[in-house]
Amino acid sequence: MSGQKQVNEFLSTDGIRTWRHGAFPMPEWMRVHIVGGIEANGTFAIKTELGEARVHLGNVVIERCGSVWARPVEEAAEFVDDLRSSTLEISSVGPGKVRQFGIGLRKRTAGKAKFPTDRGFQQRPVVGAPPSIEWIKLDLLSVDSAYQRSTENDASRRLIAGIAAKFDWRLCAPLVVSRRGDEALVIIDGQHRWMAARKRDDIPHLPCCIFRYESTQEEARMFILANRARKPMNRLDDFYAALAASDEDALEIQQIVVDAGLVVARNTSSTSWAPGEVAFTASIANAIRRHGVQLTSAVLVNMAEAFPGQKLTHGGAIFGGLIRIMANQALALDPDRLVDVLQSRSADEWGVFAAGLNGGDARMQALEKAIMDAYGHETAPFAASDQAPAG
Repeated sequence: MSGQKQVNEFLSTDGIRTWRHGAFPMPEWMRVHIVGGIEANGTFAIKTELGEARVHLGNVVIERCGSVWARPVEEAAEFVDDLRSSTLEISSVGPGKVRQFGIGLRKRTAGKAKFPTDRGFQQRPVVGAPPSIEWIKLDLLSVDSAYQRSTENDASRRLIAGIAAKFDWRLCAPLVVSRRGDEALVIIDGQHRWMAARKRDDIPHLPCCIFRYESTQEEARMFILANRARKPMNRLDDFYAALAASDEDALEIQQIVVDAGLVVARNTSSTSWAPGEVAFTASIANAIRRHGVQLTSAVLVNMAEAFPGQKLTHGGAIFGGLIRIMANQALALDPDRLVDVLQSRSADEWGVFAAGLNGGDARMQALEKAIMDAYGHETAPFAASDQAPAG
């Protein structure tokens, strides 16, 4: 989304609709999300998954599949880009994540949005204690990389630089901060605003809503819940947040990856990956569900042995091809010979076979065929039910 016209006007691209508060007329789809009326100062509340959010003049409201968010105008374009490209299904790591954090967004019951109503309203007990509202010096704040998003990417750098260059107090909501037992102040929500303020010499402190949580795991859970209503997380941010929250599926994936001698990447950009880093956590989760830990682990071990010290830019396709091969009971393969075949080319050279192909299934099939051709064995029929979907 770029240009004033695109920000102001209602769009319908990839199921995403946006409207900037102040542009008239207000589209009909917006009205169904409003709670109460418009205040004298022009603000109004909308109903999000986490409760009500107040929309100020100039904010951009974004809707997709019945979910709605409000963002400052300078963050709206990146938010929409992330919404188009990010993994929205929160359950991508595994069923344990669903048990802890609720159903994925794609599993929401479809239906026509309705105006808010008090019919059937049941008040639940308040959860947690009220926060303290404080102005905190920037150098007293920090972030916990165990669950926070990585900012080592171009999108985050642009966002931080943009906020810093045109810092507007009217758009600066309080940061959500955890006060730990040792009195450390750790940012749960607002690290981009904090990093932007640090770039300037005229902002010594920021407003913060300070809570006390029982553990780092609870902080990570609050991080996930807050960001499900604000900004979609990419698959690796999602994985590391689940890991920090002690999600059993994420812990299992981490264990078999480490046992194989590999590392889960922290950034989705392949240009920043180090040798031995893998980013296909969703594919690993799918393989575990369909074929079990033992076979999935064996595939990762084979990759680690075949490509030591190599960057696995095409690791997802190679992993998918090997899963198809090793899960295919119609093939009787010598494991040692299979590793020798893999070592006959570098990881990048194997990746050439998937170059230009769209879709995870096509890339996996291409690698399956290339590996089996090199092995000197025709590809046996592979049952659709045995397939590990790409992620």
